[in-house]
Amino acid sequence: MIEKARIEAVKQGVDLVALIKSRGIELKKKGKGFVGLCPFHAEATPSFSVNPAQNLWQCFGCGTGGDSIRFVELFDKIGFPEAVGKLDGTPSAPAPPATPAAAKEPAALTAKQIKLLTRVIEFYHKTFSEDGRAREYLAGRCITDNALFAAHCVGFANGTLLNVLPQEGDVIDGLKELGILNERGNEHFYGCATFPLYDLAGNPASIYGRRIEHMDNGESPPHLYLPGPRRGLFNRQAAKSHKEIILTESVIDSLTLIASGIHNTIPCYGTNGLTADHLALFKLHKPEAVTIAFDGDESGRKGAENVTSRLAAEGINAHSMRLPEDEDINSLFYLTANAKGQFLELLHQANPENPKGVVEGKTQEPETKADSFTPTDYGFTATLSGRRYEVRGITKGDSKLKATVKGIGEDGGKKRFHVDTVDFYSARSRAFLIKGLCDLFGESDEIITRDLERLAEQCEAWQEPETAASAAAPEITPADKEAALAFLKNPDMFTEILADFETLGYTGEEMNKLLCYLAAVSRKIDEPISVMIQSRSAAGKSFLQDTVLSMIPEGDCIKYTRLTDQALFYKDSNSLAHKILAVEELDGMNGAIYSIRAIQSSKKITIAYTGKDAATGKLKTEENTVEGPLSVFITTTKTDIDGETASRFVFLSIDESREMTERILAKQRQNYTRAGIVAKIEAGGVREKHRNASRLLQPLKVINPYADLLTFTSHSLRARRDHVKYQNLILAITYLYQYQREQISIEHGGKSLECVIATLEDIAKANEIAGEVLGRSLDELSPPSRRLLGLIKEMVDAATIKEKKLTEYRFNRRQIREYSGWSDFQVRTHMTELEELEYIFAASGKRGKEYVYELVYTGGGEDGRPFLVGLIDIEQLRKKAEEAGIGEW
Repeated sequence: MIEKARIEAVKQGVDLVALIKSRGIELKKKGKGFVGLCPFHAEATPSFSVNPAQNLWQCFGCGTGGDSIRFVELFDKIGFPEAVGKLDGTPSAPAPPATPAAAKEPAALTAKQIKLLTRVIEFYHKTFSEDGRAREYLAGRCITDNALFAAHCVGFANGTLLNVLPQEGDVIDGLKELGILNERGNEHFYGCATFPLYDLAGNPASIYGRRIEHMDNGESPPHLYLPGPRRGLFNRQAAKSHKEIILTESVIDSLTLIASGIHNTIPCYGTNGLTADHLALFKLHKPEAVTIAFDGDESGRKGAENVTSRLAAEGINAHSMRLPEDEDINSLFYLTANAKGQFLELLHQANPENPKGVVEGKTQEPETKADSFTPTDYGFTATLSGRRYEVRGITKGDSKLKATVKGIGEDGGKKRFHVDTVDFYSARSRAFLIKGLCDLFGESDEIITRDLERLAEQCEAWQEPETAASAAAPEITPADKEAALAFLKNPDMFTEILADFETLGYTGEEMNKLLCYLAAVSRKIDEPISVMIQSRSAAGKSFLQDTVLSMIPEGDCIKYTRLTDQALFYKDSNSLAHKILAVEELDGMNGAIYSIRAIQSSKKITIAYTGKDAATGKLKTEENTVEGPLSVFITTTKTDIDGETASRFVFLSIDESREMTERILAKQRQNYTRAGIVAKIEAGGVREKHRNASRLLQPLKVINPYADLLTFTSHSLRARRDHVKYQNLILAITYLYQYQREQISIEHGGKSLECVIATLEDIAKANEIAGEVLGRSLDELSPPSRRLLGLIKEMVDAATIKEKKLTEYRFNRRQIREYSGWSDFQVRTHMTELEELEYIFAASGKRGKEYVYELVYTGGGEDGRPFLVGLIDIEQLRKKAEEAGIGEW
């Protein structure tokens, strides 16, 4: 074994530049280092770099590199011990003959590395679009096709990748492991136009970088790859869709041919750059012929001979094409008139049996069964020359034609697909889809481009089928209609609703069930009711919501588990109008609660976003408006709801008492009995009855002739919202009872409005429900405060005279002390609680700083049930209506 100190002495003691020059290799000074032609592969442009400061060398063309010992090993073709001995002048024992072994295959990239490399490729492509320097470089090489750049994801490494990366962590480590960043953390491809290289499965495997002239620092080579053995291929799909392949010396040469309409080309990576991936690709697709079109110089001709020999040894029919002296493909097309015609003629000379379709630069599609287009509920399907497509989500506009396109192929009997959303009017958008479909089907971009042209024509002609909202209502059988009308004409409709809930398996919670049912019906009026159901997990809030929604026609309900922040802004214009939007959990709404609050208040939401004008390519502001109104159902376990959201909902709490749990358990046991089995059978008919009844409700306006006579507490800001909820509850009840209420027509503005009239009975029902769901219970008061409230009410009742209304009678704490006999401390303490909970209201009196009070509480709740302060008694309302000359409807 050679001592480590001896090895280090050799590495540091040998003048590497002198050593390399001693082997006949010409080196030229470049910056702080030297460059020359690599002795280990044929090349015309120097890519062999020597760093005297570190005593290291590297070839950026073939990837070899190392120190002085490694150079002697490779150049003199000797082993490590002999190389050390040769350099320090000490004879070494010859190394034992090595056992022949197969060359190790480079380890494939992991899924994590592929994902990271994909992100880098996408970032470089985005930078290419934003920074014009790489585009200018390619334009100087006569390559200007934007669709070509997009299809091959051409990029530009301008140094901005570092600006979006964390300072340290897994991402940095992963990029260094890939070679995107060097050990110092700098970009490996800085200053290069980048071209992704893909493996046979279509995964990114590497990147080729071509340094643009005005970013050349004089030290870095013009051609760069990721460190290690060459991986991946450029334009590999050409091998599947063409019978003859043109093998070029560089990516730029192949791009030049593709830009001119010759698509059957794949590049090598220099004259010595035919890789195992090339051979594997040719063995897989078996092209009839491969023509090598390397540069017209000595290095190019020798390289072409070597590649031809290697391909022939693999059984591949190969020909060498001779370009004009000192010309490459790019310079030929750039400097020569009718370059394409001359090139095709040279191609034909290299292989006289060249198929005519290739000479003309066109792809010949095999004959297949007839093409077909089949309409579907979501769009259409298409079969084009055996390639299958599904197109859905078609959206038309003045400057856009968007759709989601799914290509379906097979590989070895396994189904594969590629799906993406495309704007057919955007060349950039089409190019991305074309690339993915080319990979899927193994066809040229010419063929896939023709497919997309036909798909676009079909999308332009496509007519959206009538939606549930615009189509005629489903036909109801006479028997079903009779059952639905009997329900709508039942004077005791609420009792039937509650009985039907029992049949559907939901027991108890009578007022909650009625309120939810009315909220669901209210979606059809202009001021719908929204409901938020609160409870702990497993209490049954979702079951209540789902049971109610099961009684509504499917097309009238939209249910989501989760909503992203701006999801509703991009809905179709009328997709939410007079519908129910149900969300399973408030936590799943994130920022979408803002858009829900907006559409509840304004009856519509509008978003302005930046789009691109298809005609001019300029950015412009576009708008999308989604119309309401709608009813919203949300379930939640949260108790601390922000005020802005809370004010727009009626809150329901699930009964979590032991008695209710016992009722639920009894109902669950009943499900396994004969009665339970019968109920399950009847449940389908119950749901259909309510759905049909909902369809039979006509779009009527509701008039409440008693609205001016109704009362509501006004001693809190919350009353402003709750009062509207109370009024809308009356409207929903009247609307549901429309088949039992008087209807009139109102002429206004030349139009006739059909209206239904609210009755005192409707208001009585609303008072009962509102007292339960909007009201409160006296149980929230401490016992002393509750006793004091009773004493105050006795005092006010006794002191009220006929000339004054109850709400005009005011009193102070001294009067309370005198009437109750309580101490000042007791009165102050419990008056504070009554005031905070809005049972009394403090108002400034006529005695300067002294405050007097009004009694807001008018009675109710003595039985422990919730009640709503300030609602007028129905009999009082009847008398007021008679006095005002309002007849009873």
